[in-house]
Amino acid sequence: MRILRLIPGIIFGLMFSGGGFFFLSQTAIPTWQNWQMMQDWRPAYAVLLTASGSENQTDASYRYEYAGKTYQGSRVYVADFNDNIGDYHSEQLQRLRRYLRTGEALPIWVNPDAPAQSVIDREMRWGLFAFMTIFCSIFIFIGLGVIYFSLRSKASSQTTSNEPDVDWRSRKGWAQATITSNAKTGIWFFWIFAVVWNAISLPIAFIVPTELEDENYAALVAWLFPLVGIFLIYKAIKATTEYRHFGRVGFEMDPYPGAIGGHVGGKIHVAQLNPRLLAEATELWVRLECVYSYMSGSGDNRSRRESIKWAEQGRPKIDSASRGVMLSFRFDVPENLPEADIEQKGAYHFWRLSVKADISGIDLNRQYNIPVFATGESARFVRHDISAKAAELKARESEVAKTAIASGNLEIDGLSRAMKTAIKGSEIQLYFPMFRNKVLTAFAAIFAGGFGFASYSMASMVAEGGLFGIFMTIFGLPFFLVAILAGIATIYLPLNNLQVTINLQGVKILRRLLFLPILKRQLKRSEIDHLSIKRSGSTGQGVQKIEHYKIVLHDKRQRRMTLAEDIDGEDIASHFCDYLSQRLGVTSH
Repeated sequence: MRILRLIPGIIFGLMFSGGGFFFLSQTAIPTWQNWQMMQDWRPAYAVLLTASGSENQTDASYRYEYAGKTYQGSRVYVADFNDNIGDYHSEQLQRLRRYLRTGEALPIWVNPDAPAQSVIDREMRWGLFAFMTIFCSIFIFIGLGVIYFSLRSKASSQTTSNEPDVDWRSRKGWAQATITSNAKTGIWFFWIFAVVWNAISLPIAFIVPTELEDENYAALVAWLFPLVGIFLIYKAIKATTEYRHFGRVGFEMDPYPGAIGGHVGGKIHVAQLNPRLLAEATELWVRLECVYSYMSGSGDNRSRRESIKWAEQGRPKIDSASRGVMLSFRFDVPENLPEADIEQKGAYHFWRLSVKADISGIDLNRQYNIPVFATGESARFVRHDISAKAAELKARESEVAKTAIASGNLEIDGLSRAMKTAIKGSEIQLYFPMFRNKVLTAFAAIFAGGFGFASYSMASMVAEGGLFGIFMTIFGLPFFLVAILAGIATIYLPLNNLQVTINLQGVKILRRLLFLPILKRQLKRSEIDHLSIKRSGSTGQGVQKIEHYKIVLHDKRQRRMTLAEDIDGEDIASHFCDYLSQRLGVTSH
Protein backbone atom coordinates (compact mmCIF):
# COMPACT_ATOMS: atom_id res chain seq x y z
CA MET A 1 0.00 0.00 0.00
CA ARG A 2 2.88 2.38 0.68
CA ILE A 3 3.97 2.20 -2.96
CA LEU A 4 0.54 3.58 -3.97
CA ARG A 5 1.24 6.72 -1.96
CA LEU A 6 4.25 7.43 -4.17
CA ILE A 7 2.24 7.46 -7.41
CA PRO A 8 0.75 11.01 -7.10
CA GLY A 9 4.17 12.51 -6.32
CA ILE A 10 5.88 10.63 -9.15
CA ILE A 11 3.17 11.56 -11.65
CA PHE A 12 3.28 15.19 -10.56
CA GLY A 13 7.09 15.18 -10.81
CA LEU A 14 7.05 13.55 -14.24
CA MET A 15 4.53 16.11 -15.50
CA PHE A 16 6.69 19.01 -14.38
CA SER A 17 10.06 17.60 -15.43
CA GLY A 18 8.67 16.12 -18.66
CA GLY A 19 7.00 19.40 -19.54
CA GLY A 20 10.20 21.28 -18.79
CA PHE A 21 12.25 18.90 -20.98
CA PHE A 22 9.73 19.17 -23.80
CA PHE A 23 9.63 22.95 -23.62
CA LEU A 24 13.44 23.07 -23.49
CA SER A 25 13.68 20.82 -26.55
CA GLN A 26 11.37 23.16 -28.46
CA THR A 27 13.02 26.44 -27.49
CA ALA A 28 16.48 26.83 -25.99
CA ILE A 29 18.16 23.67 -27.35
CA PRO A 30 17.26 24.15 -31.03
CA THR A 31 18.08 27.87 -30.73
CA TRP A 32 21.57 26.98 -29.52
CA GLN A 33 22.00 24.38 -32.27
CA ASN A 34 20.83 26.83 -34.95
CA TRP A 35 23.18 29.53 -33.71
CA GLN A 36 26.14 27.17 -33.69
CA MET A 37 25.36 25.94 -37.20
CA MET A 38 24.85 29.44 -38.63
CA GLN A 39 28.30 30.59 -37.55
CA ASP A 40 29.70 28.78 -40.63
CA TRP A 41 27.23 30.35 -43.07
CA ARG A 42 28.46 32.81 -45.72
CA PRO A 43 27.39 36.44 -46.18
CA ALA A 44 25.24 37.40 -49.17
CA TYR A 45 22.75 40.05 -50.27
CA ALA A 46 19.05 39.77 -51.01
CA VAL A 47 16.14 41.82 -52.31
CA LEU A 48 13.52 42.24 -49.59
CA LEU A 49 10.04 41.45 -50.93
CA THR A 50 7.77 41.75 -47.83
CA ALA A 51 8.12 42.66 -44.16
CA SER A 52 5.46 42.38 -41.47
CA GLY A 53 5.09 41.36 -37.84
CA SER A 54 3.98 42.20 -34.32
CA GLU A 55 5.45 42.48 -30.84
CA ASN A 56 6.18 38.74 -30.69
CA GLN A 57 7.22 37.86 -34.25
CA THR A 58 8.82 39.23 -37.41
CA ASP A 59 7.92 37.87 -40.88
CA ALA A 60 9.73 38.59 -44.13
CA SER A 61 10.34 37.18 -47.60
CA TYR A 62 13.36 37.91 -49.75
CA ARG A 63 15.05 36.75 -52.95
CA TYR A 64 18.77 36.17 -53.36
CA GLU A 65 21.33 34.57 -55.65
CA TYR A 66 24.05 32.17 -54.56
CA ALA A 67 26.48 30.18 -56.74
CA GLY A 68 24.61 31.28 -59.86
CA LYS A 69 21.17 30.14 -58.69
CA THR A 70 18.18 32.13 -57.42
CA TYR A 71 16.51 31.28 -54.10
CA GLN A 72 13.73 32.70 -51.94
CA GLY A 73 13.95 32.77 -48.16
CA SER A 74 11.74 33.73 -45.25
CA ARG A 75 13.78 33.09 -42.10
CA VAL A 76 14.52 36.23 -40.11
CA TYR A 77 16.28 35.11 -36.90
CA VAL A 78 17.86 32.15 -35.11
CA ALA A 79 14.97 31.06 -32.88
CA ASP A 80 12.21 28.79 -34.20
CA PHE A 81 9.51 30.19 -31.92
CA ASN A 82 7.76 33.49 -31.26
CA ASP A 83 8.45 35.58 -28.18
CA ASN A 84 7.85 39.00 -26.70
CA ILE A 85 11.11 39.41 -24.75
CA GLY A 86 12.47 42.93 -25.13
CA ASP A 87 12.09 45.18 -28.18
CA TYR A 88 13.78 42.86 -30.64
CA HIS A 89 10.83 42.33 -32.98
CA SER A 90 9.73 45.96 -33.15
CA GLU A 91 13.31 47.08 -33.86
CA GLN A 92 13.85 44.32 -36.43
CA LEU A 93 10.61 45.21 -38.19
CA GLN A 94 11.55 48.90 -38.35
CA ARG A 95 14.94 47.93 -39.84
CA LEU A 96 13.37 45.70 -42.51
CA ARG A 97 10.81 48.31 -43.44
CA ARG A 98 13.63 50.78 -44.09
CA TYR A 99 15.21 48.30 -46.51
CA LEU A 100 11.81 47.74 -48.12
CA ARG A 101 11.25 51.46 -48.48
CA THR A 102 14.71 52.33 -49.84
CA GLY A 103 15.15 49.20 -51.95
CA GLU A 104 18.71 48.69 -50.69
CA ALA A 105 20.30 45.26 -50.80
CA LEU A 106 19.60 43.35 -47.57
CA PRO A 107 22.57 41.58 -45.91
CA ILE A 108 21.78 37.93 -45.18
CA TRP A 109 23.60 34.67 -44.32
CA VAL A 110 23.46 31.57 -46.51
CA ASN A 111 24.30 27.94 -45.75
CA PRO A 112 27.01 27.05 -48.31
CA ASP A 113 26.17 23.34 -48.07
CA ALA A 114 22.44 23.94 -48.61
CA PRO A 115 21.99 27.37 -50.27
CA ALA A 116 18.20 27.20 -49.94
CA GLN A 117 18.72 27.79 -46.19
CA SER A 118 19.27 31.42 -45.23
CA VAL A 119 18.68 33.85 -42.39
CA ILE A 120 18.71 37.63 -41.99
CA ASP A 121 20.02 37.84 -38.39
CA ARG A 122 22.22 35.00 -37.19
CA GLU A 123 23.19 36.58 -33.84
CA MET A 124 22.22 34.85 -30.62
CA ARG A 125 19.78 36.73 -28.38
CA TRP A 126 21.43 35.84 -25.10
CA GLY A 127 18.74 37.38 -22.95
CA LEU A 128 16.05 35.24 -24.61
CA PHE A 129 18.23 32.13 -24.49
CA ALA A 130 19.01 32.59 -20.77
CA PHE A 131 15.35 33.24 -19.95
CA MET A 132 14.11 30.13 -21.75
CA THR A 133 16.86 27.95 -20.26
CA ILE A 134 16.21 29.09 -16.69
CA PHE A 135 12.44 29.01 -17.16
CA CYS A 136 12.47 25.41 -18.38
CA SER A 137 15.10 24.30 -15.87
CA ILE A 138 12.95 25.46 -12.94
CA PHE A 139 10.24 22.99 -13.90
CA ILE A 140 12.70 20.21 -14.58
CA PHE A 141 14.26 20.65 -11.13
CA ILE A 142 10.88 20.95 -9.41
CA GLY A 143 9.71 17.72 -11.04
CA LEU A 144 12.90 15.81 -10.31
CA GLY A 145 12.89 17.16 -6.75
CA VAL A 146 9.35 15.92 -6.18
CA ILE A 147 10.27 12.48 -7.53
CA TYR A 148 13.46 12.37 -5.45
CA PHE A 149 11.77 13.26 -2.17
CA SER A 150 8.87 10.92 -2.88
CA LEU A 151 11.28 8.02 -3.33
CA ARG A 152 13.38 9.15 -0.37
CA SER A 153 10.35 9.22 1.90
CA LYS A 154 9.67 5.64 0.83
CA ALA A 155 13.26 4.64 1.63
CA SER A 156 13.12 6.45 4.97
CA SER A 157 9.90 4.71 5.94
CA GLN A 158 11.54 1.35 5.33
CA THR A 159 14.52 2.15 7.57
CA THR A 160 14.35 0.28 10.87
CA SER A 161 15.95 0.86 14.22
CA ASN A 162 17.95 -2.38 13.83
CA GLU A 163 20.79 -0.60 12.00
CA PRO A 164 24.16 -1.07 13.71
CA ASP A 165 25.19 1.75 16.07
CA VAL A 166 28.06 3.97 14.96
CA ASP A 167 30.51 5.35 17.53
CA TRP A 168 29.79 9.08 17.50
CA ARG A 169 33.40 9.83 18.48
CA SER A 170 34.49 8.50 15.10
CA ARG A 171 33.23 11.65 13.43
CA LYS A 172 36.04 14.07 12.66
CA GLY A 173 36.23 16.78 15.31
CA TRP A 174 34.18 14.93 17.93
CA ALA A 175 36.90 12.68 19.36
CA GLN A 176 37.64 15.09 22.23
CA ALA A 177 35.55 17.38 24.45
CA THR A 178 37.14 20.49 22.88
CA ILE A 179 35.41 21.13 19.56
CA THR A 180 36.99 23.34 16.92
CA SER A 181 34.97 25.76 14.84
CA ASN A 182 34.36 25.49 11.10
CA ALA A 183 36.08 28.86 10.47
CA LYS A 184 39.04 27.39 8.57
CA THR A 185 36.77 25.24 6.40
CA GLY A 186 34.61 28.29 5.72
CA ILE A 187 37.64 30.26 4.55
CA TRP A 188 38.60 27.57 2.03
CA PHE A 189 34.99 27.33 0.87
CA PHE A 190 34.70 31.09 0.29
CA TRP A 191 37.99 31.35 -1.57
CA ILE A 192 37.40 28.31 -3.79
CA PHE A 193 33.82 29.35 -4.52
CA ALA A 194 34.86 32.95 -5.18
CA VAL A 195 37.63 31.93 -7.59
CA VAL A 196 35.44 29.45 -9.48
CA TRP A 197 32.49 31.86 -9.65
CA ASN A 198 34.63 34.74 -10.93
CA ALA A 199 36.34 32.50 -13.48
CA ILE A 200 32.94 31.43 -14.84
CA SER A 201 31.59 35.00 -14.76
CA LEU A 202 34.59 36.55 -16.51
CA PRO A 203 33.29 35.99 -20.09
CA ILE A 204 30.22 38.06 -19.23
CA ALA A 205 32.44 41.15 -19.10
CA PHE A 206 33.07 40.66 -22.84
CA ILE A 207 29.58 39.53 -23.89
CA VAL A 208 27.46 42.22 -22.21
CA PRO A 209 29.08 45.27 -23.90
CA THR A 210 28.50 43.65 -27.30
CA GLU A 211 24.86 43.02 -26.47
CA LEU A 212 24.41 46.61 -25.28
CA GLU A 213 25.80 47.88 -28.58
CA ASP A 214 22.93 45.99 -30.22
CA GLU A 215 20.54 47.69 -27.73
CA ASN A 216 19.78 44.41 -26.00
CA TYR A 217 19.36 46.00 -22.56
CA ALA A 218 18.04 42.78 -21.07
CA ALA A 219 21.67 41.65 -21.03
CA LEU A 220 22.27 44.05 -18.11
CA VAL A 221 20.83 41.35 -15.85
CA ALA A 222 23.97 39.32 -16.54
CA TRP A 223 26.03 41.89 -14.59
CA LEU A 224 24.57 40.31 -11.43
CA PHE A 225 27.03 37.43 -11.84
CA PRO A 226 30.26 39.49 -11.57
CA LEU A 227 28.69 41.56 -8.77
CA VAL A 228 28.05 38.36 -6.82
CA GLY A 229 31.67 37.41 -7.52
CA ILE A 230 32.90 40.66 -5.97
CA PHE A 231 30.72 40.01 -2.91
CA LEU A 232 32.18 36.49 -2.55
CA ILE A 233 35.73 37.88 -2.63
CA TYR A 234 34.74 40.38 0.06
CA LYS A 235 33.35 37.58 2.25
CA ALA A 236 36.50 35.50 1.75
CA ILE A 237 38.76 38.40 2.74
CA LYS A 238 36.59 39.16 5.79
CA ALA A 239 36.60 35.53 6.97
CA THR A 240 40.37 35.28 6.48
CA THR A 241 41.01 38.49 8.44
CA GLU A 242 38.80 37.32 11.32
CA TYR A 243 40.54 33.94 11.54
CA ARG A 244 44.05 35.44 11.45
CA HIS A 245 43.09 37.93 14.18
CA PHE A 246 41.52 35.53 16.73
CA GLY A 247 43.26 32.31 15.73
CA ARG A 248 41.92 28.95 16.91
CA VAL A 249 38.90 29.39 19.21
CA GLY A 250 37.98 26.10 20.89
CA PHE A 251 34.71 25.15 22.59
CA GLU A 252 35.15 22.84 25.59
CA MET A 253 31.84 21.03 26.10
CA ASP A 254 30.26 20.43 29.51
CA PRO A 255 28.62 17.91 29.44
CA TYR A 256 30.32 15.97 26.66
CA PRO A 257 28.44 15.18 24.49
CA GLY A 258 25.61 17.73 24.78
CA ALA A 259 22.43 16.29 26.23
CA ILE A 260 18.86 16.43 24.95
CA GLY A 261 16.66 16.52 28.02
CA GLY A 262 19.63 17.94 29.94
CA HIS A 263 22.26 20.60 29.24
CA VAL A 264 24.32 21.74 26.28
CA GLY A 265 27.06 24.08 27.37
CA GLY A 266 30.70 24.64 28.20
CA LYS A 267 33.40 27.27 27.77
CA ILE A 268 34.75 29.08 24.73
CA HIS A 269 38.35 30.26 25.11
CA VAL A 270 39.32 33.31 23.01
CA ALA A 271 43.04 33.67 23.66
CA GLN A 272 43.68 36.69 21.43
CA LEU A 273 41.02 39.02 22.88
CA ASN A 274 41.20 41.78 25.45
CA PRO A 275 38.49 41.33 28.16
CA ARG A 276 37.86 45.08 28.18
CA LEU A 277 37.03 45.09 24.45
CA LEU A 278 34.65 42.17 24.90
CA ALA A 279 32.89 43.82 27.85
CA GLU A 280 32.35 46.91 25.67
CA ALA A 281 31.00 44.89 22.73
CA THR A 282 27.75 46.34 21.37
CA GLU A 283 26.48 42.81 20.77
CA LEU A 284 27.55 39.55 22.42
CA TRP A 285 25.61 36.31 22.30
CA VAL A 286 25.84 32.56 21.96
CA ARG A 287 23.14 30.69 20.09
CA LEU A 288 22.24 27.00 20.09
CA GLU A 289 20.23 25.60 17.17
CA CYS A 290 18.85 22.21 16.21
CA VAL A 291 18.92 22.26 12.42
CA TYR A 292 17.41 20.02 9.76
CA SER A 293 19.58 20.09 6.64
CA TYR A 294 18.34 18.80 3.31
CA MET A 295 19.01 19.00 -0.42
CA SER A 296 16.78 20.98 -2.75
CA GLY A 297 16.85 20.67 -6.53
CA SER A 298 18.59 17.99 -8.55
CA GLY A 299 21.63 17.31 -10.69
CA ASP A 300 24.27 20.04 -10.81
CA ASN A 301 21.78 22.60 -9.47
CA ARG A 302 21.22 21.03 -6.08
CA SER A 303 21.58 23.31 -3.08
CA ARG A 304 21.55 22.58 0.62
CA ARG A 305 18.86 24.24 2.72
CA GLU A 306 18.13 24.47 6.41
CA SER A 307 15.09 24.45 8.64
CA ILE A 308 15.65 25.36 12.29
CA LYS A 309 13.64 23.10 14.61
CA TRP A 310 14.63 24.68 17.91
CA ALA A 311 16.84 27.60 18.93
CA GLU A 312 17.75 29.71 21.94
CA GLN A 313 20.12 32.62 22.41
CA GLY A 314 21.61 34.62 25.27
CA ARG A 315 24.62 36.42 26.69
CA PRO A 316 27.42 34.26 28.12
CA LYS A 317 29.34 34.92 31.34
CA ILE A 318 32.71 36.65 30.72
CA ASP A 319 35.71 35.50 32.77
CA SER A 320 39.34 36.53 32.46
CA ALA A 321 41.77 33.75 31.58
CA SER A 322 45.54 33.48 31.73
CA ARG A 323 45.41 34.45 28.07
CA GLY A 324 42.38 36.28 26.70
CA VAL A 325 38.87 35.56 27.95
CA MET A 326 36.64 32.60 28.72
CA LEU A 327 32.93 32.61 27.81
CA SER A 328 30.89 30.15 29.89
CA PHE A 329 27.23 29.18 29.46
CA ARG A 330 24.75 26.33 29.34
CA PHE A 331 21.36 25.76 27.71
CA ASP A 332 18.46 23.68 29.03
CA VAL A 333 17.48 21.51 26.06
CA PRO A 334 13.89 20.16 25.88
CA GLU A 335 13.23 16.47 25.40
CA ASN A 336 12.03 14.86 22.16
CA LEU A 337 14.33 16.91 19.90
CA PRO A 338 16.30 15.06 17.18
CA GLU A 339 19.80 13.85 17.96
CA ALA A 340 22.82 14.91 15.94
CA ASP A 341 23.35 12.71 12.91
CA ILE A 342 26.80 11.16 12.91
CA GLU A 343 27.26 10.64 9.17
CA GLN A 344 25.52 13.91 8.18
CA LYS A 345 24.78 12.93 4.60
CA GLY A 346 21.67 13.53 2.53
CA ALA A 347 18.92 14.85 4.79
CA TYR A 348 19.96 14.96 8.43
CA HIS A 349 19.76 16.83 11.75
CA PHE A 350 22.73 18.53 13.35
CA TRP A 351 23.35 20.87 16.28
CA ARG A 352 25.07 24.19 15.75
CA LEU A 353 26.55 26.50 18.37
CA SER A 354 27.34 30.07 17.28
CA VAL A 355 29.13 32.85 19.10
CA LYS A 356 29.15 36.45 17.91
CA ALA A 357 30.62 39.65 19.36
CA ASP A 358 30.59 43.06 17.69
CA ILE A 359 33.99 44.29 18.81
CA SER A 360 35.75 47.50 17.89
CA GLY A 361 38.03 46.55 15.02
CA ILE A 362 37.24 42.98 13.94
CA ASP A 363 34.10 41.13 15.00
CA LEU A 364 34.26 37.64 16.46
CA ASN A 365 32.04 35.16 14.61
CA ARG A 366 32.47 31.38 15.02
CA GLN A 367 30.25 28.33 14.55
CA TYR A 368 30.60 24.78 15.86
CA ASN A 369 29.02 21.52 14.71
CA ILE A 370 28.64 19.69 18.03
CA PRO A 371 27.57 16.21 19.22
CA VAL A 372 24.22 16.29 21.02
CA PHE A 373 22.37 13.11 22.04
CA ALA A 374 19.47 12.11 24.28
CA THR A 375 21.50 11.36 27.41
CA GLY A 376 19.77 13.73 29.85
CA GLU A 377 23.17 14.66 31.38
CA SER A 378 23.74 17.92 33.29
CA ALA A 379 26.73 20.25 33.25
CA ARG A 380 29.27 19.59 36.02
CA PHE A 381 31.12 22.91 36.20
CA VAL A 382 29.17 25.56 34.26
CA ARG A 383 26.50 27.40 36.27
CA HIS A 384 25.58 30.31 33.97
CA ASP A 385 22.15 29.16 32.71
CA ILE A 386 21.14 31.06 29.56
CA SER A 387 17.82 29.21 29.27
CA ALA A 388 16.81 30.15 32.83
CA LYS A 389 17.69 33.79 32.21
CA ALA A 390 15.80 33.72 28.89
CA ALA A 391 12.75 32.25 30.65
CA GLU A 392 12.97 34.89 33.38
CA LEU A 393 13.20 37.66 30.77
CA LYS A 394 10.27 36.26 28.85
CA ALA A 395 8.19 35.97 32.03
CA ARG A 396 9.00 39.57 32.99
CA GLU A 397 8.13 40.83 29.51
CA SER A 398 4.89 38.83 29.55
CA GLU A 399 3.94 40.24 32.98
CA VAL A 400 4.72 43.80 31.86
CA ALA A 401 2.59 43.29 28.73
CA LYS A 402 -0.24 41.77 30.81
CA THR A 403 -0.23 44.73 33.23
CA ALA A 404 -0.16 47.25 30.40
CA ILE A 405 -3.03 45.60 28.50
CA ALA A 406 -5.13 45.18 31.65
CA SER A 407 -4.75 48.92 32.33
CA GLY A 408 -5.92 49.76 28.80
CA ASN A 409 -2.47 50.62 27.42
CA LEU A 410 -2.53 48.91 24.02
CA GLU A 411 0.39 50.84 22.51
CA ILE A 412 2.88 48.03 23.15
CA ASP A 413 5.08 45.91 20.92
CA GLY A 414 3.13 43.05 19.44
CA LEU A 415 -0.15 44.98 19.26
CA SER A 416 0.68 48.41 17.88
CA ARG A 417 2.49 47.14 14.75
CA ALA A 418 -0.76 46.52 12.89
CA MET A 419 -3.50 47.86 15.18
CA LYS A 420 -4.72 51.31 16.15
CA THR A 421 -7.00 51.72 19.15
CA ALA A 422 -9.30 54.30 20.69
CA ILE A 423 -10.94 53.86 24.12
CA LYS A 424 -13.91 56.12 24.90
CA GLY A 425 -15.44 55.25 28.23
CA SER A 426 -17.01 51.81 27.95
CA GLU A 427 -16.38 51.63 24.20
CA ILE A 428 -13.21 50.41 22.55
CA GLN A 429 -12.47 50.74 18.85
CA LEU A 430 -9.90 48.58 17.08
CA TYR A 431 -8.72 49.53 13.61
CA PHE A 432 -6.44 47.49 11.38
CA PRO A 433 -5.51 49.83 8.50
CA MET A 434 -4.52 49.15 4.93
CA PHE A 435 -0.91 48.37 3.95
CA ARG A 436 -0.14 46.51 7.20
CA ASN A 437 0.88 43.30 5.38
CA LYS A 438 3.85 44.69 3.46
CA VAL A 439 6.01 41.55 3.47
CA LEU A 440 3.18 39.21 2.44
CA THR A 441 2.10 41.70 -0.21
CA ALA A 442 5.63 41.76 -1.64
CA PHE A 443 5.73 37.95 -1.85
CA ALA A 444 2.28 37.86 -3.46
CA ALA A 445 3.30 40.53 -5.98
CA ILE A 446 6.44 38.58 -6.91
CA PHE A 447 4.38 35.43 -7.47
CA ALA A 448 1.73 37.34 -9.41
CA GLY A 449 4.30 39.06 -11.60
CA GLY A 450 6.40 35.96 -12.25
CA PHE A 451 3.56 33.57 -12.94
CA GLY A 452 1.60 36.26 -14.80
CA PHE A 453 4.52 36.91 -17.14
CA ALA A 454 5.00 33.16 -17.65
CA SER A 455 1.27 32.77 -18.42
CA TYR A 456 1.36 35.63 -20.91
CA SER A 457 4.46 34.26 -22.63
CA MET A 458 2.92 30.80 -22.95
CA ALA A 459 -0.40 32.23 -24.13
CA SER A 460 1.40 34.05 -26.94
CA MET A 461 2.86 30.71 -28.05
CA VAL A 462 -0.52 28.97 -28.07
CA ALA A 463 -1.34 30.88 -31.25
CA GLU A 464 1.15 28.69 -33.10
CA GLY A 465 -1.37 25.84 -32.85
CA GLY A 466 -0.59 22.18 -33.39
CA LEU A 467 0.76 19.82 -30.74
CA PHE A 468 2.97 22.52 -29.29
CA GLY A 469 -0.01 24.85 -28.86
CA ILE A 470 -2.07 22.12 -27.14
CA PHE A 471 0.78 21.32 -24.80
CA MET A 472 1.31 24.97 -23.93
CA THR A 473 -2.40 25.38 -23.17
CA ILE A 474 -2.36 22.46 -20.71
CA PHE A 475 1.05 23.33 -19.30
CA GLY A 476 0.16 27.00 -18.84
CA LEU A 477 -3.15 26.48 -17.01
CA PRO A 478 -1.60 25.99 -13.52
CA PHE A 479 0.52 29.11 -14.07
CA PHE A 480 -2.57 31.09 -14.97
CA LEU A 481 -4.43 29.89 -11.86
CA VAL A 482 -1.49 30.71 -9.58
CA ALA A 483 -1.15 34.13 -11.24
CA ILE A 484 -4.88 34.82 -10.64
CA LEU A 485 -4.74 33.76 -6.97
CA ALA A 486 -1.51 35.68 -6.35
CA GLY A 487 -3.00 38.70 -8.13
CA ILE A 488 -6.07 38.59 -5.89
CA ALA A 489 -3.82 38.31 -2.82
CA THR A 490 -1.71 41.23 -4.07
CA ILE A 491 -4.85 43.37 -4.17
CA TYR A 492 -6.53 42.05 -1.01
CA LEU A 493 -3.57 42.01 1.40
CA PRO A 494 -2.65 45.71 1.17
CA LEU A 495 -6.15 47.13 0.63
CA ASN A 496 -8.25 45.23 3.17
CA ASN A 497 -8.93 46.97 6.48
CA LEU A 498 -10.80 45.86 9.58
CA GLN A 499 -12.74 48.01 12.05
CA VAL A 500 -14.13 46.54 15.29
CA THR A 501 -16.26 48.40 17.86
CA ILE A 502 -16.88 46.82 21.29
CA ASN A 503 -19.31 48.43 23.75
CA LEU A 504 -21.93 47.52 26.34
CA GLN A 505 -24.41 46.51 23.62
CA GLY A 506 -22.10 44.10 21.82
CA VAL A 507 -19.73 44.01 18.84
CA LYS A 508 -19.73 45.62 15.40
CA ILE A 509 -17.36 44.23 12.78
CA LEU A 510 -16.72 45.89 9.41
CA ARG A 511 -14.16 44.68 6.91
CA ARG A 512 -13.61 46.73 3.78
CA LEU A 513 -11.57 46.45 0.62
CA LEU A 514 -10.31 49.99 0.14
CA PHE A 515 -13.58 51.80 0.92
CA LEU A 516 -16.00 49.07 -0.18
CA PRO A 517 -17.60 46.92 2.59
CA ILE A 518 -17.10 43.19 2.03
CA LEU A 519 -18.13 41.91 5.49
CA LYS A 520 -20.42 43.46 8.07
CA ARG A 521 -21.53 41.84 11.33
CA GLN A 522 -23.28 43.10 14.45
CA LEU A 523 -23.82 40.90 17.51
CA LYS A 524 -25.40 41.51 20.88
CA ARG A 525 -23.45 40.48 23.97
CA SER A 526 -26.00 37.74 24.64
CA GLU A 527 -25.20 36.19 21.23
CA ILE A 528 -21.46 35.80 21.98
CA ASP A 529 -20.28 32.47 23.39
CA HIS A 530 -16.51 32.87 23.88
CA LEU A 531 -13.24 34.19 22.41
CA SER A 532 -10.12 32.26 21.41
CA ILE A 533 -6.74 32.85 19.82
CA LYS A 534 -5.58 31.16 16.65
CA ARG A 535 -2.13 31.04 15.10
CA SER A 536 -2.25 32.66 11.66
CA GLY A 537 1.35 32.25 10.52
CA SER A 538 4.94 33.17 11.31
CA THR A 539 7.88 35.09 9.93
CA GLY A 540 11.56 34.31 10.33
CA GLN A 541 12.97 31.19 11.94
CA GLY A 542 15.10 30.20 14.88
CA VAL A 543 15.54 32.95 17.49
CA GLN A 544 14.20 35.49 14.97
CA LYS A 545 10.95 33.58 14.51
CA ILE A 546 7.81 35.58 15.31
CA GLU A 547 4.48 33.79 15.44
CA HIS A 548 1.39 35.76 14.49
CA TYR A 549 -2.06 35.28 16.01
CA LYS A 550 -5.59 36.49 15.62
CA ILE A 551 -8.48 36.67 18.11
CA VAL A 552 -11.61 34.85 17.00
CA LEU A 553 -15.14 35.47 18.28
CA HIS A 554 -17.40 32.40 18.53
CA ASP A 555 -21.13 33.09 18.69
CA LYS A 556 -23.81 30.74 19.99
CA ARG A 557 -24.67 29.70 16.43
CA GLN A 558 -21.12 28.33 16.09
CA ARG A 559 -20.07 31.05 13.66
CA ARG A 560 -16.57 32.51 13.81
CA MET A 561 -15.54 36.12 13.24
CA THR A 562 -12.14 37.81 13.50
CA LEU A 563 -11.95 40.50 16.20
CA ALA A 564 -8.22 41.23 15.95
CA GLU A 565 -5.38 40.03 13.73
CA ASP A 566 -1.66 40.38 13.03
CA ILE A 567 -0.77 40.12 16.74
CA ASP A 568 2.88 39.23 17.38
CA GLY A 569 3.46 36.54 20.00
CA GLU A 570 1.28 34.02 21.83
CA ASP A 571 1.56 35.76 25.23
CA ILE A 572 0.47 39.13 23.83
CA ALA A 573 -2.43 37.49 21.99
CA SER A 574 -3.55 35.61 25.14
CA HIS A 575 -3.42 38.72 27.33
CA PHE A 576 -5.32 40.79 24.78
CA CYS A 577 -7.88 38.01 24.35
CA ASP A 578 -8.43 37.99 28.14
CA TYR A 579 -8.79 41.78 28.11
CA LEU A 580 -11.45 41.70 25.37
CA SER A 581 -13.24 38.80 27.09
CA GLN A 582 -13.57 40.85 30.26
CA ARG A 583 -14.91 43.81 28.28
CA LEU A 584 -17.53 41.56 26.70
CA GLY A 585 -18.29 39.52 29.82
CA VAL A 586 -17.51 36.19 28.15
CA THR A 587 -14.91 33.48 28.62
CA SER A 588 -11.73 32.93 26.62
CA HIS A 589 -10.51 29.49 25.61
